Amino acid sequence: MQEGLGVAEAMSSPATGAILARFDTKLSSLALLERSKKVRRLVDLTIRGIKVQPIPSCLYEGRRAILVSNYPSVSQTLRAVIKVGCRLPGEGFRLKGIGRPEVITHANALLRALGIPDLIFPVHKDESGAYSLQRRVVKEVLSFLNGTGHALWMSVTGSTRGNGLLEGDLRTGAALFSVRKRVPLVPMGLLTKEEKGRRKVVKVSFGEPLDPPDAAQIGEFERADFLIDFSKLVLCHVAKLLPPGQRGDFEDVEEKLVETQRRLRIQET
Repeated sequence: MQEGLGVAEAMSSPATGAILARFDTKLSSLALLERSKKVRRLVDLTIRGIKVQPIPSCLYEGRRAILVSNYPSVSQTLRAVIKVGCRLPGEGFRLKGIGRPEVITHANALLRALGIPDLIFPVHKDESGAYSLQRRVVKEVLSFLNGTGHALWMSVTGSTRGNGLLEGDLRTGAALFSVRKRVPLVPMGLLTKEEKGRRKVVKVSFGEPLDPPDAAQIGEFERADFLIDFSKLVLCHVAKLLPPGQRGDFEDVEEKLVETQRRLRIQET
């Protein structure tokens, strides 16, 4: 009898897995955020406790942009990005993000029904332990940025420490996509508040768009330094949107901004 139970369990396990896989596929296929404006309004109302400044004209319908923000935590950043995406003008959900794969793999049933798996370009750890985009994903991001009115969110740092503004953990992907596709970088500040030992996003602010220079004006030897400085420039503008004490490594933001602007002007001459 015990042997029979063991066989039944072994048979039911793959069957259960197949049923769950089909269920996940059906949930993800709903893509409610992309399909329904009413759902977007409902989700916007459901995500409480976050005040969003008026959407700037650089994010209006028909305009492409790369939103760059600080990175307080995975879950809090995701909530803020979804809320902003729900408020962008337009018929469809125009915003996609670049994030860790667990945003997709750990998504609950509601997030899957909203369509999160199709709204995240996943980054994976390389051999050094740093997060990076695979070539296939890079092509997908570049193709997405070709679309009229598409907006992309990404962090310029790969870690959530220090409210996500870490100078030593700088990533140049946003600057690279901006230059390659001639898409402006739009600073977005996620102001946080400590509640019961946890940092929560309570306000989202936007800065003025930063237009990339013509790639033809950047020499091969200067390209790497330019991408670093352009990334640091947008981080400075993100830091200016946050109050002192929430700027991570950019508390002395005015000094860093002056120095970064000086370096960029030297490279452009």
